[in-house]
Amino acid sequence: MRKTKKVLTEQEEIYEIYCNMCGKPIDKDQFGKFYDYLSVDKNWSYLSHLDGKKHSFDLCENCYFDIINNFKIRVLDDEY
Repeated sequence: MRKTKKVLTEQEEIYEIYCNMCGKPIDKDQFGKFYDYLSVDKNWSYLSHLDGKKHSFDLCENCYFDIINNFKIRVLDDEY
């Protein structure tokens, strides 16, 4: 036999996202979902000058294109 009770739990929710490059907010659609953006979380390891550091940033789609358009080797553009 299982007895249950309702438990109120607290959780974090992202309510705003800003592009680290241009500073503009990432907009939401009519349902409250964020439009697509690039989110990077990088934990630097032993063979780096940044060993032990964690860098995190978000980029809007326009800033992402600004960056990849400067790559010497193009981004692989496959559909999934």
